[in-house]
Amino acid sequence: MYLLMQPGSLAAITLAAMLSAAAVAATVPPTDAMAFVSSAAQAGMTEIAAARQALDVSKNEAVRTFAARMIADHEKAHAELMQIATSKQIPFPQALDGPHAKTVDSLRGKSGKTFDAAYAKQMVRDHAEAVELFQANVVHPDSELSAFAGRTLAVLQEHKRLADNLAANLKK
Repeated sequence: MYLLMQPGSLAAITLAAMLSAAAVAATVPPTDAMAFVSSAAQAGMTEIAAARQALDVSKNEAVRTFAARMIADHEKAHAELMQIATSKQIPFPQALDGPHAKTVDSLRGKSGKTFDAAYAKQMVRDHAEAVELFQANVVHPDSELSAFAGRTLAVLQEHKRLADNLAANLKK
């Protein structure tokens, strides 16, 4: 084992390359078709689930209005993405994965202003990540996914602006 891990050995070089690739993959939004579809679908399902929770819990009219818009817009985008994925035989997630479910679960048990602030903060963060994901995929080798990313990016940028405003107004 010692010989394999000496600096300059093939194993050491391979391990370093794999670790570097993993670090880059963790910070760069995915652009291959399957990864983009999965990431976009997970993001959309997270927004819908969190917004439904907001409608159930929040009494704040601004939060409720924002949540209703998130459901309408993300359900529309989700349906469009599912149609594209199905036509291209790209696997489409049917449920939230662990990290996204944890995001939604983090809102459970909160109520009143505590819930509203946590929801708004999560929407700011989620939409910043979604904007980054879609910006990275506007120029995509698949023309349908590229067009979808471009159309949806404008909506996500508007959501980010609305989330920023909601969070700022809740702090007042």
